[in-house]
Amino acid sequence: MSSLQTPPSVDVIWWTGADFWVRCPYCEELHRHSFVSYESGLRTSHCYLKRPSYRYNFPIAYEIDKVKARFVNINTVTDPEEDPEEDPVEDPEDQTSLDNAFSNLALSNLLNGARQSAISFDDSRELIMIPLEGKEPFEMRRILLAISNCVSGNIRQLQHYLKTSAEKSIFLHGRNHDGDTSLIMASREKNADIVLLLLEHKSEVNATNKSGRTALMEAALWGRLEITKILLSKGADRYLCDDQSLKAFDLAQPTRRNRKERHTKAGGIWGDPSAKPIYKEDVLNEDADRREIARILEGARPLQSTISQPPVSEAAHHSFWRSSDGRSILHCGPVREYPIPRRGKTIAVLERGSPFPAIAAMSGWGHSEDSSARVSGKNWTERVLEIAAAVGHTLSVDPERDQGIPGQFHASHAEKQLIAYFLDRHVFLPEDITLERFDEDIKRLNSEIKRMASQSPIVAQFNHLRETKRERELKLFNEDDRSLGEEYDEDRVEELKSEIATLDEQLVSIHQRPEVRVLKNRESQIQICERKKKLHAHLKRISEIKPKNTLKGTTILISAPSYRICEDCLAFKDRVNRSLGLSIALHECTR
Repeated sequence: MSSLQTPPSVDVIWWTGADFWVRCPYCEELHRHSFVSYESGLRTSHCYLKRPSYRYNFPIAYEIDKVKARFVNINTVTDPEEDPEEDPVEDPEDQTSLDNAFSNLALSNLLNGARQSAISFDDSRELIMIPLEGKEPFEMRRILLAISNCVSGNIRQLQHYLKTSAEKSIFLHGRNHDGDTSLIMASREKNADIVLLLLEHKSEVNATNKSGRTALMEAALWGRLEITKILLSKGADRYLCDDQSLKAFDLAQPTRRNRKERHTKAGGIWGDPSAKPIYKEDVLNEDADRREIARILEGARPLQSTISQPPVSEAAHHSFWRSSDGRSILHCGPVREYPIPRRGKTIAVLERGSPFPAIAAMSGWGHSEDSSARVSGKNWTERVLEIAAAVGHTLSVDPERDQGIPGQFHASHAEKQLIAYFLDRHVFLPEDITLERFDEDIKRLNSEIKRMASQSPIVAQFNHLRETKRERELKLFNEDDRSLGEEYDEDRVEELKSEIATLDEQLVSIHQRPEVRVLKNRESQIQICERKKKLHAHLKRISEIKPKNTLKGTTILISAPSYRICEDCLAFKDRVNRSLGLSIALHECTR
């Protein structure tokens, strides 16, 4: 078959028990297909481009992602924004988690007990008569015309509005349904004079919309160089991030993600050449402006004046080995360097063979993940303690160095951290696929909640107020609908809003009581158990379709200050190998 007839080949990026994802070779979007087997096959593209089918291939080198219950191809890189949002399991003892759980009671209108309300363009009531030639004039809200003038650049009409309108404060500080202020909307356009006028009338320069975007971010995205300079001169914060953790600098970059956003917001459909955007970009000039915007936002960086060369002393670390038959020469030299805070630290490196990356760990539990020691000592020490209990290994106790947790010092050894890492990425443990324990925990927590409600008047009152508020909100949802016409009862709607506000205030007055906080803690624990149960159900499902080429063995290279492997680490390794049918090897390599 000629290359013209051969379908393009794509690698599977990740897969679950039900589906797999690939990057389309035509539109470069992620496409999802149903999982049937690991056999290579053909699939039709989901995009609007009429192209032949492509062939998908599952990888040999993969890891288990136990956070999202899927297998991941280690050779593919995806944009974090394209990745489905993970559902993190919160710590029920975390105060932030409890406070966030309480905020989900729809107390968004209250802050420190006081009722707050954001200004909306819908609050405007000022009307204007629009004459029509040969037809009856009609009324419209004046602010809508002002917004139109703001976006289209009619500065004279906008100046007149700001001088004469009693509602200019709503225009300057209000928001539309997306949370955009007039300044944010104007910053997407090419009219720098409009932006300057709004700022002179005290528009909030760092206001954010519902996506966390500021005027500066929008100006950077759309390549509005002059507007960017004006915003920065008026105090715009270049370091703010939107809900995707993107700064204005990031939005000025020539990335596929930014191109896609501009294309779709301009009215186009990404991947469909027949759906042309309404707004036509001047790509050449606006890309040049975005480069200048990025330079301004990044700030000046000093140029490197000399070429960096390795010091002569490094030559001592290189050597050549000639083969016995004289037909090849092996060059040996430094691979990587691992800085350590003091002489007594051990470094270990997990080597799984190509194409897996080398993963390093440092002994101790006080450090977090970084570029040289990839894994977090704190996180993986805790995991070693759990694995040791699961496989029946009793960690050696060191009363002086365990700091109150028996076995913690030996659990923090770099070798054990990497064994735990290997198990996390390549092995389904019994705890990963057992669901019954979550049902038991949920049943126990529900019993505690019922007992609290029967014994504590405060808890009973809180539950009653909360349930009453939910009922009122449901009624408000059904009745606050102006499409009902004559059946719409504005007085009843306002009455319900007032009742809900009163219930909010009563709830806030008792939500910090110890009994209520314990109740919220138990409810949060139930939610966490339910999420864990769902996650582990997915893990159980993918464990049943794991590929045959599962990695069973690995080598951990060690550099210990004593030049020998800890006896407890050897015993832990042997116990893990016997319990899970693995062949993990430890090698001390210090010279």
